[in-house]
Amino acid sequence: MNFASNLSDYFLLLEDHIHCTPKFAAAISSALSAWKELPWVILEFSHLSISGKVFCTSDLSRLNTFFLLFHKDTPTHLLLSEFRLLLAQNVPIHFSPSVFHHTGNYSVFDDMCFSVEKDRVFGEPDNPVATVLTDMVSTLAVILQYTYTLNKEGYSTLNPLKGNYLTVILDRPQKDTQIAVLTGSDKDGRYRLQQGQVELGYDPQEDPKSCAHYALLGPLVGGNLDQVVFSEEESVEQLNCIWLLVLASQES
Repeated sequence: MNFASNLSDYFLLLEDHIHCTPKFAAAISSALSAWKELPWVILEFSHLSISGKVFCTSDLSRLNTFFLLFHKDTPTHLLLSEFRLLLAQNVPIHFSPSVFHHTGNYSVFDDMCFSVEKDRVFGEPDNPVATVLTDMVSTLAVILQYTYTLNKEGYSTLNPLKGNYLTVILDRPQKDTQIAVLTGSDKDGRYRLQQGQVELGYDPQEDPKSCAHYALLGPLVGGNLDQVVFSEEESVEQLNCIWLLVLASQES
């Protein structure tokens, strides 16, 4: 990997026999742009255990040295997970849907056969019962709950300001899920929130109705977010709130 250290800012790890979806490069580029100012070690763009992972090239020398500390038969995906933890990224950052897929059932990295890995299947969207709160002003007489219901209705706001928020407070805590946030028009992508991020809240409070602490899930990429949520193995916390925060004011 060291040969790539001076060739670019980022390094994409791929095995042989990998199929790329259309516009995969644009998807990765948009995500990297959104995460540019945030701390991360590995961004994952595939359900595969090895392929589809992106690193900063500045970390490649350390990654190589780390690999040399272990026996050559140590599974690569376990080493990558340990390296991520070593550099203080406690949970994976996994984008959905996957943009890389295996065309066979053989891993070049670990010289072994495996059953073809598949995306985690969550089924149809099934938003659990929740209350929605916001300090953004609506431009139309629409119901705020439409921001959370699975229909074609929407919620339009008047010139969101930096610091504005929209919070989904779940009636019952959840664990191991997938979060999707869509902003703007479905047809042409207009009115998307240009700068925003999604945080996950834990330890619910009643007055005011909110959560005691939040952890960053990720920034919006092109006005949207679609990520799988991972919890630390030893964590007993369950998701109670989803918080969309406006990072910069914009005109509608």
